[in-house]
Amino acid sequence: MEISQFNPAQIDEVARMAASVWGKEQGVHGVEVARVFCGHSLYSPELALQAVDEDVPQAIAFAWMPGDTNDADVWVRSQFATLSEEERNTLLTNENYLKRIDAEILREMVPNSAKLSFFISRKKGYGTPVLNALIELLRQRGVEWLYLWTDCACNWQYYVNHGFEKIGEGVAPEFSTDKEDYTYYMFRKRIL
Repeated sequence: MEISQFNPAQIDEVARMAASVWGKEQGVHGVEVARVFCGHSLYSPELALQAVDEDVPQAIAFAWMPGDTNDADVWVRSQFATLSEEERNTLLTNENYLKRIDAEILREMVPNSAKLSFFISRKKGYGTPVLNALIELLRQRGVEWLYLWTDCACNWQYYVNHGFEKIGEGVAPEFSTDKEDYTYYMFRKRIL
């Protein structure tokens, strides 16, 4: 395993990886939805790491600092010409969800903090080393707190088991059903 800086040109490959890890929960538009999540989450290439095995990314961790920006909105709008109305609505629903929850966690963040914006591993044993490398990079920048949000479709217990404190939760009505609420969780960890 090699930990290295993530190459933004690989964002579509990571979206395919995320769609395969997330599975059918993303529905028929899995790769497109995963691309929205990945693109929305990538702000600073300096704060984007990957764990690679045989030249294939096996785990990815992205972070951002308050004030960082990206062009995810531009990418989403650029896709509209090739998508059906249902696909456009799916992308917009996911984009709005991401923006709303990011704004909520941003309100919770204290000065001198960063947000883990994307973290995924498709191979056991690769996630923790890439996350630890990202935390070390943030420490070197003097970041004291790392925040994140995740949801019930992911292994949110991972964060509890790795020293993160749950600081909030909510329900995403756009993904909830009559039978089950789609819950999201907010966490933080002191890293300095």
